[in-house]
Amino acid sequence: MNRIASIYSFIDVDDKVVDVGCDQAKLSLMLAKRGQHSIASDVSVNVIDRAKHDIGNNKYISLRVSDGLSNIKENEADTLVLSGMGTHTILKILKNTNLRFKKIITISNNYHDILRKNMLDLNYIVDSELIILENNKYYNLIVFKEGTTKYSESEIVFGLNHKDKDLYIKYLNFLYNKYLDINKKANSKNKKINNYLKLINEIMSNL
Repeated sequence: MNRIASIYSFIDVDDKVVDVGCDQAKLSLMLAKRGQHSIASDVSVNVIDRAKHDIGNNKYISLRVSDGLSNIKENEADTLVLSGMGTHTILKILKNTNLRFKKIITISNNYHDILRKNMLDLNYIVDSELIILENNKYYNLIVFKEGTTKYSESEIVFGLNHKDKDLYIKYLNFLYNKYLDINKKANSKNKKINNYLKLINEIMSNL
């Protein structure tokens, strides 16, 4: 399953969706096929212009040029999609709005540990996660919901509530081998990497 299809699988038919950084409204087009309204938003005028060409007069899709959530009104959406951007961009968008969401679906390009920790400060917790393998590259989809909790170190670094355990194991093995390679080059002196290897071993032993 690719990234857009994976995001789609976490959206319920009654969710009011806004997709920020909408990639020519591909997700919105999928939602429209089942009669579901959504907002497709992007900071780039060119992206929205191309999306207009792709969607035609689709009555289920509202296109917006918006810097983050600046042009999204309160109560227009309860489900936010933030995909194809870095963790710091995601956090900047969320910290620059007063809007709240019942569900936030992210696919960050990096720093998933920082994302999980900072979302706690915004009173969002991990509901579920899914590792996606697309074009021989791993992606980490995280669904957040409102709440407060405490995470273990391994949950902060490697996530929790993964929906596809087999793919999660493959991802952990990929990371383990990557960290081993880094460790060899550092002559096993990198304490952070050594700790990551230890955490992966602990997770694998409990799966």
